[in-house]
Amino acid sequence: MTSSSSADSQANLPENSKIGRKFRALPWVWHFLCLILLAGSSCVGFWAIAWLTRIPPFPNCEEISSFSADSDLLYCAKTLAESKAPDHLTAAIQLTVDWPETHPLYAETQPLLSSWSKALLDVARQQVHRGRLSMAVQLAERIPDNTPIYANAQASIKGWQAEWERGQAIQTEVQQLIEDRNWRQARETLQGLKQLYTDYWLQHQFRRLQQHIRTEQQAWNQLEQARELASSKQPEGLGAAIALARQIDLQSRAWGEAMGLIDGWSHALLFHSFRRWELGDLDGAISAVQQVPADPTLAPEAQDLIQFSHAQRLASSVTDWRPSLEQIFYLLEAITATQQIPDRSPFYQSAQNNQQNWREQLKDLIQLQMATVVAGLGRKSTYQAAIQQALMITPDRPQRTQAQTLVAHWRKEIERLEDQPHLLRADQLAAGKTIPNLQAAIAEASKVKLGRALRIEGQTRIWNWRNDIQVIEDQPFLDEANRLARQGKFQEAITAANRVQSDRFLYTTAQASINNWTTRMQIAEDSPILREAEKLAAEGSLTAAIDVASQIAPGRALYPDARNSISIWKAEREYIWSIWEAEATAAAAVTSLAESD
Repeated sequence: MTSSSSADSQANLPENSKIGRKFRALPWVWHFLCLILLAGSSCVGFWAIAWLTRIPPFPNCEEISSFSADSDLLYCAKTLAESKAPDHLTAAIQLTVDWPETHPLYAETQPLLSSWSKALLDVARQQVHRGRLSMAVQLAERIPDNTPIYANAQASIKGWQAEWERGQAIQTEVQQLIEDRNWRQARETLQGLKQLYTDYWLQHQFRRLQQHIRTEQQAWNQLEQARELASSKQPEGLGAAIALARQIDLQSRAWGEAMGLIDGWSHALLFHSFRRWELGDLDGAISAVQQVPADPTLAPEAQDLIQFSHAQRLASSVTDWRPSLEQIFYLLEAITATQQIPDRSPFYQSAQNNQQNWREQLKDLIQLQMATVVAGLGRKSTYQAAIQQALMITPDRPQRTQAQTLVAHWRKEIERLEDQPHLLRADQLAAGKTIPNLQAAIAEASKVKLGRALRIEGQTRIWNWRNDIQVIEDQPFLDEANRLARQGKFQEAITAANRVQSDRFLYTTAQASINNWTTRMQIAEDSPILREAEKLAAEGSLTAAIDVASQIAPGRALYPDARNSISIWKAEREYIWSIWEAEATAAAAVTSLAESD
């Protein structure tokens, strides 16, 4: 048996050794399987922890209902209230207001309900200040009766309504006083709004009614002034009355009455215009009718006269010496206006005559406008071309004067172009700031002859440069004088500054310095005298002090101070003398009384 078992073991040994080698040859397989199991268990653990600790999703407040969880209702109420919008505050309150005291969230919601109710009441107050009483009342009434703010809200509603009634009563009374034109009483009554406390009455309505009073009073005053002007029945007064009455505010009550008066005054002016026309005074007729406002209800003759006067006004506005498209437009409008006057009108022939004159004027104006465009290029050749074109306006043409004015202007521009290089060259020379450079600049600027466009500009430069030369020549004298003055040598400084002659540019500066140094020198000389006098006065020697101070002569720097001190000392001396005299008199009286005894 032993031999047989040993033989079997030896027979199986090679096979077992082969399998062992295979398992020993694949150790990474076991490692990989272990890693997979470990990773899987870790993922499951992390997922379990995340699931247990995850934040629950927020509720959808748009789909919230009474069946929702109470925590969701509270969350949505808080979210809505954050916007402070009235509807949102109301919704927030309604979501939680019905919870009983036994509700687990009751204690948490009560402070929030109070806060939201107060915020809703604040919004209501803002609406009151804006004049929206009904909206304010609606908002305040949304506050539930089981909140601490409810009583305050109801009291506020009553207060607002009472104030509103008071404000409307004052407003009605003021409106009636305005209709009665009782301006003083209206202003006094309006002050009652100042006793209210909402901005709507205190500011908005107060300012509106105040402006209404001012507007109505001004409108009626203007109407009365217009009536006074029109009372003369003269064209000038009627025209001024119409002009003033048309300035009345269209929203005022006075305007309704003014319209009827304006119509009457306009017809009176038209009657005067026709009368002047019949007398052959066309200018007088046009002058009167131009003050009449346009009115389609007027008679055809009146319309024609107004149309004619409008054309005259347009044509007369062409007065500027520079031609422009605006002037051309005015003439075209004037011509068009006269063309609308029918041939049956009594003003037709006069309109045609003026139209012919304006056509000729328009022709000249267009030619001058073209010349102006050419001259606008700003060159000598273009100015000359513009001059030639303007000279084609002959003396018998309506715009001859304007053409001559333009020609003179363009010739001056040519002179500017010709002489400008001289001034530019002179400026370049003067930049050196030396006497030779300045003299060369003066010589160059002097080439601009008398009568030329840049003559004055050139002479101004020459005058400035000559002054610069004088400054360069005389400044050393002043520098030397200032140096001496800094050393306290005022007399030598004055002598040095006096070398600047009276016709020189720095003469005024030199004299100012001389006056300053003279004053300082006199103060230095006279100060010891004044101090000595003050010392004597302090010691009681007033007469001696006066005599010493009198040594300072008139015209000296300290003379006013000396005279002032002398006046004081003389007054003190007179006072002392009066005391002495009184004491002497009293002593004499005592002596006399003693002798008599």
